[in-house]
Amino acid sequence: MAFIADKEQLKPGLIIFRRSDVEHRNFYCRVKLPKVDRYKTVSLKTADISGAREKAFEYEMEVRLKIKNDLPVFNRSFATIADEYLQTQRARHRRGEVGPSRIKNIETMLGPLVDYVGSTQVHLIGPDMWTGYPAWRRTNGLGLVGRCGFRERTEAEKREFLKAAADARAKRMRPGARRRMERDLSPEEEERRAKYVAIVSDATILSEMSIFAGVMRYAISKGHVPAHHAFGPRPKLKKVRREEFTVQEYRKLHTVGRKWIKDSKRSDGMISRQLAYNFILIMCNTGMRPPEASNLHWRDISTAKDKEGRDLVVMFVRGKGKQRSLSLRWILLNVVIGLRRRIASSKAAGYG
Repeated sequence: MAFIADKEQLKPGLIIFRRSDVEHRNFYCRVKLPKVDRYKTVSLKTADISGAREKAFEYEMEVRLKIKNDLPVFNRSFATIADEYLQTQRARHRRGEVGPSRIKNIETMLGPLVDYVGSTQVHLIGPDMWTGYPAWRRTNGLGLVGRCGFRERTEAEKREFLKAAADARAKRMRPGARRRMERDLSPEEEERRAKYVAIVSDATILSEMSIFAGVMRYAISKGHVPAHHAFGPRPKLKKVRREEFTVQEYRKLHTVGRKWIKDSKRSDGMISRQLAYNFILIMCNTGMRPPEASNLHWRDISTAKDKEGRDLVVMFVRGKGKQRSLSLRWILLNVVIGLRRRIASSKAAGYG
């Protein structure tokens, strides 16, 4: 190489040299790894040739011991390994093995993980960092819905929130700007949101830890980390689930839904709103998930009887590679029938 100067071979596979592209006169050593065409170079931090020879032999012995004990020779940061892991997942997406939502989720979840251990050498990440992630995430993360409680913002977070709120307000008030649906916060509400922020939910933390473990498994497969560095199972955090509708909430859903339909000023809009209203009723009464709803066909709906002989409507749904049956009260069969009739009539009228 052009930058190598004062090169001296101490033994086959081990040399010391100076670099001509730096100002200092310290020696470096380069060790060839056995059975592979790779080299490990390190600064010896001395300009004395005798001391450089001694340190070079010591370092070569360290490299051989690491190889013998299955320890990583090359130090890589978590951020570097995470980026490589992301590139492999993008390659899987191009081959059609995973969907685009998988890539988007990984990109989102790697953000807080890199903030947590991004600059840490991957071989130094141990069980303490694995088990300590939930507490760190709750303390530093910004939640959305507040189901897991609230925490007080730091001064930096408070300043960032107030700046973002002021920028958004100025953008909405700019002449010619399109008005958004968001309303301006009252001074009291803005002060409260600037002081408190929702805690990140346990479900989000568990999802991020699955990506954390995936990156470490990738590091193990590439030989950057020994196999015994694999993380254990994820901690048992509480599952965050939305509470069921109360009677008041369910009645409000009906009231607002019917008013929404009546307020439509176009016939095609009224048909679309009626379809959406009926579909929402079916999803509320079955617990159907959005992917299952999008995969539902008329042939998946049939009738049956329960153990007490009462009539039921059974829906066979599929989503995320799984299948299950959902039951619907017979009294709502008219909703299903009406939904089908309205879809047929809307298609006949040229709306669908």
